[in-house]
Amino acid sequence: MADQTIHFQPFGRKVALRRGATVLGLAGEAGVSIESICGSAGKCGKCRVTVTSGAESLSEANEVERKLLDDKDLGSGTRLACQAIVTGEGRVTVDVPEESRREHHRLLAAGVDPKVRLRPAVTKVLLTVPPATLRDTRADDDRLMSVLRKKARKAGRMGPGVHAHLPAALRDGAWQTTVTMFREDELIRVEPGDTTDRLYGVSADIGTTKVVAYLIDLRTGAVVSTESMPNPQIPYGEDLMSRISFATRDPEGGGRLQKAVVDGLNTLIGRLCENAGTDRDDVLEVMVVGNTAMHHMFFGIPSQHLAKSPYAPVVRTSLTVNATHAGIDIYPFGKVSSLPNIAGFVGADAVADLLASGLHKDRDIGMMIDIGTNTEIVAGNRDRLISCSCASGPAFEGAHIRFGMRASTGAIERIWIDPATKDVLVRTVEDRPPKGICGSGIVDAVSELLKAGMIDPSGRLDLKGGARGIRRNGEGVPEFVLVDAEDTAMGEDITVTQHDIQEIQLAKAAIFTGVSMLMRRLRVRCSGLRRIYAAGAFGTYVDAGSAINIGMYPDVPVESIRFIGNAAGAGARMTLRSVDARDLAERLSKEVEYIELAAEKDFQLEFAKAMYLPHREPGRFPNHGRTENALPRAGRNAAPEPGSAQRRPVRKSCA
Repeated sequence: MADQTIHFQPFGRKVALRRGATVLGLAGEAGVSIESICGSAGKCGKCRVTVTSGAESLSEANEVERKLLDDKDLGSGTRLACQAIVTGEGRVTVDVPEESRREHHRLLAAGVDPKVRLRPAVTKVLLTVPPATLRDTRADDDRLMSVLRKKARKAGRMGPGVHAHLPAALRDGAWQTTVTMFREDELIRVEPGDTTDRLYGVSADIGTTKVVAYLIDLRTGAVVSTESMPNPQIPYGEDLMSRISFATRDPEGGGRLQKAVVDGLNTLIGRLCENAGTDRDDVLEVMVVGNTAMHHMFFGIPSQHLAKSPYAPVVRTSLTVNATHAGIDIYPFGKVSSLPNIAGFVGADAVADLLASGLHKDRDIGMMIDIGTNTEIVAGNRDRLISCSCASGPAFEGAHIRFGMRASTGAIERIWIDPATKDVLVRTVEDRPPKGICGSGIVDAVSELLKAGMIDPSGRLDLKGGARGIRRNGEGVPEFVLVDAEDTAMGEDITVTQHDIQEIQLAKAAIFTGVSMLMRRLRVRCSGLRRIYAAGAFGTYVDAGSAINIGMYPDVPVESIRFIGNAAGAGARMTLRSVDARDLAERLSKEVEYIELAAEKDFQLEFAKAMYLPHREPGRFPNHGRTENALPRAGRNAAPEPGSAQRRPVRKSCA
């Protein structure tokens, strides 16, 4: 029988050819990461591959590909991996060029780590059980439970899988055994001898773009190891809606999405245990947080209803299942738990953010903002909390931006434009030659163009002002040149186009509309917000001054903004360490009010106002200055403030 596989070079990986599958999807199955930031819509053109053999087994180039690939590209075998579909049999070989490979993205694992009283849900108790004799012929379970109830009065039942190990646990340990309890009432494990020194748990933040996991010693609460990876579901769709769409149109889609993220988490758990020199079998609970869609996909719960009005989730309350049920490779009868959701697009990660921020304890009114493809906002204080979700889209992650990319090597992350000379300075991730612009860079670009007077409050580039670097591109679209071709990694100019600016306006308008509607409900103005908690990777790396200048953050002094990093991961750690924090999360999920923005009568009006830069009053914008938050200027990366005497050449990279 002929070879029915697709080979990915130069990785040397292969998987079975499957009719109807895309090359991009098969690459994901083979563990080959190909860049794609448009959710397989064929719009970004970043998933280019070269078919070196077996082209007859793939569909012919479609209209979408012909718009992005010229005749020379097509003649040399270049295809878009998201559009090339398997239609035949045989062996296919695909070369993935360097520019199409998804490099290591900067993933944020750190964050605040509030103290909690150590009281994990899983605990170990060392027992000495009287041995069986002819005068005491009680069953092993009765014998064990009678001793256990003297130490743990709530002990109610013996969980599945324990009975099979009970005889050996008692007799091999000379009637001394260690029992593991869950929530003090369910016995989930028995082991011979004293194993109380091996008690571990894993907390995991499953984000749309990244998965971060932490190994925690539950005896001390200490983080033993941290690991992260891009979300393995990305090949099936860059954003939530594209993944939900995939699960809806493909009968096996939901299963593939679940397997991808479960396999990814198992990989991280393996790394964590290897780092710590411990065994997977010593991990007794995994606490998972994520947005509602990620939560549903992880647990194998249908997610398609989240994409349809009224966007109701299947599950709001917290879940706990056995590890084997979830497919998680730890102690088989350990537990996999999740925090509760709030609404269809305000999930367990927002609850974790809220816990970690401390907003629920504040006397003054504040706001927590976690910006991503889907932005969650919670506003209020200890007396009242209101939440909403904003469809901010993937622009902040580089999608729909001409030279957009994730925050990986060579991404422009900082931009300065001198208002007088229009000189441009850029800084890139890892100091490499520029190859694109990540989210923090594009926000900087729009802010700096506005401050330099090169765009007006409506976002329109000023073609008549004669500013250096503003021109029309080959398609007649106005653009501004950030970095000249000779200074880039690709040998072509990196620009910000009129379309890019409009994408950022749409994204920031969605966020500020949510901010405005929540403030209206609370009857508070920006001046009444005492603290803004900026959560997540984007919130940490974006310049707060730029975000305020374009109207993405509320108009507050930059010193009012507190950067709390991966607060979702911090909340997951808190609740793994403490059942008290877990109970608080359950209570908060019920108390936080949720506003469906689309149902608000003034939504369209507020959104239209928020499209202006910065917002509402198109003739004026705040100028609280720049802040470097998590990325101080230092060393050879140091860049002067616009207008200072120290200046580098026009449109040159700082790399």
